[in-house]
Formats: sequence, structure tokens, C-alpha cells
Amino acid sequence: MIGEAERHRNEDEALRAAIDARNELDSVAYQVERRLADLGDAAPAHEKARAEMLVADARQAVKEEAPLDRIRSLSSDLQQLYHGLASIQPGGGGQPGGGGQPGTGGPAGGWQPQSPGPDDVIDADFDRS
Repeated sequence: MIGEAERHRNEDEALRAAIDARNELDSVAYQVERRLADLGDAAPAHEKARAEMLVADARQAVKEEAPLDRIRSLSSDLQQLYHGLASIQPGGGGQPGGGGQPGTGGPAGGWQPQSPGPDDVIDADFDRS
């Protein structure tokens, strides 16, 4: 059994990489959709149209289990788009600023949430029970 497992190690690693890449793509597509919904009419029309097209392509790629290079390419495009949308404040007419919730992503694709800036205050209660 150990010998058989060793023979299939490369196949398992390739399968794992493909699954992780599809999961990351699905996650970033969701974050872009969520950011568009948060922005509403504040999102520039050309950015909104591009985002909707990329999200649709991403959903189709995940559904069809597209090749890994296509998945990674779409993921990269969506991440760049998300970061551009993150600089737009809702209702601010597209003014740059902090707006939006940072996305979450797994370590597989390297897409990490943004850390709070110096103006972001996180207030929490702590109870030692």
C-alpha cells in the first residue's frame, strides 16, 4: 500500500493544486460580487461590466474544471480588479479611500486579506471568565 501511495503522490499533488486554485478563484469571484453589491451605483460602469464578465468567466471555469493556467489567470485578473474596487468608497462617487471589506483567501494562491490601516480602529471587549 505504501508503494502504491508513493507512485500516486504526483497525481495527488496535482489534483490538490487544481482544487486549491479553483477554490481560490471561487472565493475571489464571490468577493468581487460582494464588493460590487456594496458599491452599488458608485462603481464605474466600465469596471462593473468588466467585473461581471470576469466573474461569469470564473464561474464557468470552475464549473468546467478548466486547466490550471486558465484558473490562475482568471484569479489574478479578479484579484487586481478587486483591489481597484477596494479603493472606491460607496456613495462617494468613485473617490479613492479605504472603503470595503478586505477579501479572504487561502494560502494556496497567495491572496491575503488587507491589514487594517492606521485609521482603522478595531474595538473589542475581552472577558476573562
